Amino acid sequence: MADIMLRPDLKTAGGEICDIVYNGEFVGTLTLVYRESDRLKGSIHLEQQSITIVDKQKVYDFVQSYIQNVIDALSIEECEVLVSYSEYDFVIATDHALQPTMIEEDSHSYTRHEHDDEVDYEWVRDETRFDDIDSENALDKMDMIQERKNQQGYELVIVGESRNRVDYHVYDKDSELIAEITLHMYGTDVIGDITWRFDPFDEEMDRVSELIVEDFNEDETDSFIFNMIYNGETVDTIELTHIDLLDLVDDMEEETMLPTPEDYTINLARDDGDTLTYEIYQQSHGGLPIGTATVDISSRQLTGFIDFREPGDSDDRELIATLLLEELDKEKEYETFNVSMLYRNKLIDEIWFETDQYH
Repeated sequence: MADIMLRPDLKTAGGEICDIVYNGEFVGTLTLVYRESDRLKGSIHLEQQSITIVDKQKVYDFVQSYIQNVIDALSIEECEVLVSYSEYDFVIATDHALQPTMIEEDSHSYTRHEHDDEVDYEWVRDETRFDDIDSENALDKMDMIQERKNQQGYELVIVGESRNRVDYHVYDKDSELIAEITLHMYGTDVIGDITWRFDPFDEEMDRVSELIVEDFNEDETDSFIFNMIYNGETVDTIELTHIDLLDLVDDMEEETMLPTPEDYTINLARDDGDTLTYEIYQQSHGGLPIGTATVDISSRQLTGFIDFREPGDSDDRELIATLLLEELDKEKEYETFNVSMLYRNKLIDEIWFETDQYH
């Protein structure tokens, strides 16, 4: 019989982080943040290279039983745990780190990494198993998603050009070919095919379309029609008129503007002693909050998460985390602060703060 255990790494009154050990080997991490008689949120991450698909279900069953015990012990009413089975992008550690990006600002230093390869599971309380939503299809997509990089890293390269035709290749930030493009110009109209190496997401198709539009003179072009092709089939068609192009240019200009602290307001909405809840507002979004932050301050190692209504980009999230830290400075002395960021129940970003700067 397999030997499965949870090895506590960090435990506070409002949360815990445990190493998942299978047959004496580290295979993943369990992270939970909870509030008694209220909510529990967290994540399970298994290392793809450390455990097989067959064995991972045994681990899921074991960890599910553990989480059920936590729910029963604390009378939790609402539970949500995200599950991923993949390789780590990198690991941040005190003694050594794999490809960290360190940023210094004021008296705080922090490290960030984004999550591109998570897979959601829905766990229904009092049932005896994880009910994964279309898990077979989700797992099939994981390897593909794992290879996709930040959209902003795409590069458009001309590989052929004639009087009324131009051919492009699109590369990601690792110089991997992700799409081939053939366009024909008919007067002021541009029509062509974009052939993908994988089944593209909407955001990926939009980003490549933007790159093509940027490469043409807007005064000489009235419309674009792009056929998105994968595996020999047209999966989508994007049509842009001159008005659409003007709106697109405006959107791209807005995206290049860096956020400023004056754009955001963070208000303390609830104080439950060891747990603080903040509402986050953005001027351009009117009177409704764009996110809610929940922070456990029961120890000097603060932990928390932010639920976003809109994901924004990494610069926005980075600034929001810094502003939240300024609010926490008013409430509690601390040594570290780890904040996880969620959008539609998916972990999209994570930032770690420490009071001492790295040199």
